[in-house]
Amino acid sequence: MKVSCSKTALVSGVRTVYKAVSQKATNLVLSGILVETTADGLRLVAYDLDLGIETFIPVQVEREGSFVFPAKQFADITGNLPHSEVILDYSESAGSVDVISGRTHFSVKTMPAKNFPELPELVAGKTWSMPEPELRKMIRKTAIATSTDTNRSYLMGISVEADEEGVSMVATDSFRLAYRNVEYSTGLTGKIVSIVPARMLREVERNLSADGTREVEICITDRHSFVKFGNTRYITRLLEGQFPDYRKIFPENLSTRITTDTNSFLSAIGRVSVMCKDDLSAIKMSYTGGELDSPGFLTIKVVTPELGEAVEDLPVSLQGNAEMVVSIRAKYLKEVLQVLESDDVEIGFNSGRSPVCVKETDKEDYLYLVMPITG
Repeated sequence: MKVSCSKTALVSGVRTVYKAVSQKATNLVLSGILVETTADGLRLVAYDLDLGIETFIPVQVEREGSFVFPAKQFADITGNLPHSEVILDYSESAGSVDVISGRTHFSVKTMPAKNFPELPELVAGKTWSMPEPELRKMIRKTAIATSTDTNRSYLMGISVEADEEGVSMVATDSFRLAYRNVEYSTGLTGKIVSIVPARMLREVERNLSADGTREVEICITDRHSFVKFGNTRYITRLLEGQFPDYRKIFPENLSTRITTDTNSFLSAIGRVSVMCKDDLSAIKMSYTGGELDSPGFLTIKVVTPELGEAVEDLPVSLQGNAEMVVSIRAKYLKEVLQVLESDDVEIGFNSGRSPVCVKETDKEDYLYLVMPITG
């Protein structure tokens, strides 16, 4: 095989698929990237048997072929090439590929393409599409609540529900929950409910643009989820397990609602969090000053005996019960405030023991619930 292409395209392609390279491969070929000439361009594939990523880049083909390039060397070499044009010249008999860019020349040992596993085939499934910015928002706003507990692997995913009227995503680690719904005509018949690994969806989100114009195609079969946009396709196995019945904890009425500027709230939490011992440390919030339904202050406080304390008063508007004190892990608040889009945020709750509700003031499509720390 011999091809030539731009360094920019090659580097971008390698970076796109790299996250699916196995980092603890017992089968050495899974630590590599499949490189293959096709009618659609140069095909790059990484697959660790859970997540597969496939992308195509434009090339000039002088001689067809395929091989597996060790992923770390592929990324390191292409990222450091000095010129804009790259030649890949693979010799099957030598079992190596020459990477040539200007006066720079690498010769790298490869692995046979025949040993690389095939990606799962797209069989009968439910398929729909979403605008790129909408899918990006959905993933960003829900993935923050996924779990890292491998003993409950189904919580390491995002529950995707879709029907003819729209799509919703929800994630929870049992301490917090993030839910977003988008209503539009999907063209689906029937309903889909599946748990898609957050790992794949985060990779999808990382490569989507907030102002992009592409349509993203999503397909869910009995065992796999496929996401495709542009020249790139993502494939993963669905997670098994019973996702919690989350709707029963959605609050219907909140006795206290506090509204404040989103960025100011995030900055204040960031400042007082300097005195937190770790990510699991709590901040205490209480309302002071002002009458009901009038401006006042949200007092945000951190006390760490071995370090000291920090206090900041944040201007807010209050509706409802002013007698409130609630403690929440700072990390959980910071992560949701970082993904909100509205200028103002609403914090609502019924007591210091009930879930705290975080919403954007001008949107009804997103809800974030977090359990307070008691005792």
